[in-house]
Amino acid sequence: MSPLTNLQYWLPVLMILLAGCETVVELNLPEPEPTLVINSVLNPDSLFAVDVSANQTIFSNQAYKPVENAAVQVYRAGQYVEELQEVSKGRHRGTRRPQELQPYEVRVSAPGYPSARATTELPAVPVLSEVSATKVPSSSPGFFIVEASLVLTDVAAQEDFYYVQAYTPDVDRSNNNKPYNRYVSLTLLSPFEAEFSMEVRSFFSDRLFNGQALKLRFRLENSAEKTTYVRVARVSKAYYEYVRALEKQSYGDNILISSAPVANNIQNGLGLLGSYTASTLAIKP
Repeated sequence: MSPLTNLQYWLPVLMILLAGCETVVELNLPEPEPTLVINSVLNPDSLFAVDVSANQTIFSNQAYKPVENAAVQVYRAGQYVEELQEVSKGRHRGTRRPQELQPYEVRVSAPGYPSARATTELPAVPVLSEVSATKVPSSSPGFFIVEASLVLTDVAAQEDFYYVQAYTPDVDRSNNNKPYNRYVSLTLLSPFEAEFSMEVRSFFSDRLFNGQALKLRFRLENSAEKTTYVRVARVSKAYYEYVRALEKQSYGDNILISSAPVANNIQNGLGLLGSYTASTLAIKP
């Protein structure tokens, strides 16, 4: 019998044997210790708001379960500001707004969970100048969109993180013409590129232009006849890293990490306490 004939004979037998050797291993993982999950992004244009939920196993694909009857307190530079009220399950709102360049601490406690806390400092409002815009042809004949530019002046000798996004006022015809802000696709033009994007926001750091004035050029996929609003936000490092981790996770191929926390700056807990300040410009050629 030739070697090829031997291989043809034994290959099906080998496959059967391998299939018969398959072992199913059941993992009995312990339940995680009860832990508070805190999520909040502070900005001077909104009241204090904090969402509180409970942790879960990494294999769960369910939404985090809200934690009811939690106590959520806000401090500024160590001084008590207010206790937030629970307006719905796990959602807490205050009556005051955070202030630019001020440090804040959020402290959360709830029955059956270890107390957790986190800190953030609201960054300075971005300084924008030298705004210009022009009409350019779109891919549709006779339809013009907008190319624009602005100068972002960065603060020297410190790390800064930003995002940029665009929107335009519109009405929802399916909801009694209710007004809303429709997000507009914004594409940064060379030589500068965003480091990553999440939904309609393009994020970048000042790693390449620390302390300098950066000219941002971008294309807006909106009619040149309409006003487009461009928002540039300076965000906290924790917020930037949290979104960057989410973006990396969304393109990962490891199913085991899809439900796991991607970033965390909560002491004795999980989640994010971030912050940002923003400048918004109205752009129309």
